[in-house]
Amino acid sequence: MFRSWLKIVDRCESCDLDYRFAAPDDGPAFFSLCLVVPPLALLLVWLQVAFDPPFWVHLVVSLPLLTIGSLLPLRPIKGWLVASQFVNRAQEAGTEKLWAQLHGTTPGTSDFDQ
Repeated sequence: MFRSWLKIVDRCESCDLDYRFAAPDDGPAFFSLCLVVPPLALLLVWLQVAFDPPFWVHLVVSLPLLTIGSLLPLRPIKGWLVASQFVNRAQEAGTEKLWAQLHGTTPGTSDFDQ
């Protein structure tokens, strides 16, 4: 499904599904920040309040933990959002004509009807 870290391939090599419909945009980053970062932030605030470590401890522990914790789930979340768009036939409202023009399909048919 992925060509690189977060870049989606044009077509699935197994089933030939065209991924033109997939546009998760900033969704993976939003979900990663909202689901993963708050518990990590609470853990790091607890670390500060409980032990009052020097600043360098936060640079060594907190910064890598937050960075890795927010980057690792991006790919699975993006895959989940693309699958969700396919299953729910999600398309931005009012863009059917423009979409058909851009992709050379007939208006009234969906990219999901491949």
